[in-house]
Amino acid sequence: MSFPAVGRRNPAEPRGYVARLAPYTRFRLVLLVTGIVPLVLVPLVLRAWPLPETGWWSTSFIYLTGVLHVGMTSFFYIDPEMRRFRRERPHLFVTWPIAIGVTTAFAVAVLPAAGRAGVAVAFAAWLGWHYTGQQVGVVAMALKGEVATARLQPQERSFVRATAVVTIAGLVRTVDLADTPLRRVDLLLLCRAAVGVLLVWLVWLLFSSARAAVDGGGSWGTRAVSLSWTVAFVLPFAVVHNPVASAAAVATVHGFHYVFLVAYLSRSRRQRAWVGTVAMGALTAALYLALLEWAPVNGLFSHLVPCITITMVAAHRVVDMRVWRLREPERLDYMRRSFQFL
Repeated sequence: MSFPAVGRRNPAEPRGYVARLAPYTRFRLVLLVTGIVPLVLVPLVLRAWPLPETGWWSTSFIYLTGVLHVGMTSFFYIDPEMRRFRRERPHLFVTWPIAIGVTTAFAVAVLPAAGRAGVAVAFAAWLGWHYTGQQVGVVAMALKGEVATARLQPQERSFVRATAVVTIAGLVRTVDLADTPLRRVDLLLLCRAAVGVLLVWLVWLLFSSARAAVDGGGSWGTRAVSLSWTVAFVLPFAVVHNPVASAAAVATVHGFHYVFLVAYLSRSRRQRAWVGTVAMGALTAALYLALLEWAPVNGLFSHLVPCITITMVAAHRVVDMRVWRLREPERLDYMRRSFQFL
């Protein structure tokens, strides 16, 4: 029988800082960097180079920050491990997206200006709720990654969901509200007041969790960073006066996080599977953008294009609501095969 030499290190083992960066730590680091940098950088970039209505700069920016992550949803339509989940929920993956796409496109085509603005406001509100749902998932992942039994407390979940007030109001500011009753509402002031309330609520939550142990475990520091991050995410809506710049900053973070999460999810299937996943998402997003850019303005196809594009957006949002729901044991087990630290 032989014994390993005392003090001898395996050459294959990482050293120094690399050794400390466990998979969960690297995961959190990427989320943090992609979650903070765009919030600061995007408003500065758009201030120096405003987006024109058309052109290469506008198209490429919208593609990278707003459309690419929509295409990544195609992964859930072809992943073999999702086959049973898809088969049991055909309405989730097919019926509802098509119904939303066709109905919305028809409404936009026949309604007057005020009606179209109402549809845009409804979609902006839905988008804000969609952003908030992802924030709930990111915070839950951060807690479960540290301690498997950790979970969002009811008051913490309510806090994260309450940030939707700022997100929805900020996104609605990007809509032309001249023909709607909302034209008299100061949405920027609403965002700033809501952020003030959220900051007070955050202090109370962190003070309460510091005084007593939280059920399920998880360090106070992780909760503090995760919950503070949810306020930082909506902060551009309160501090950036330009509604397009603030919405673009938040959309960039949301999109980068989604691309990273889906790529990370696919990498456990095969070592380089994430490359194909990102490429597939990029091609799907390019198809979406091509339909918008080069679609004819007259004829049957001009009415079909909005149905297709809105259906793709609806599929992303509807499917995303269910696939990432970690409270469901089946969904959590599916995610744990990729995110082993959950």
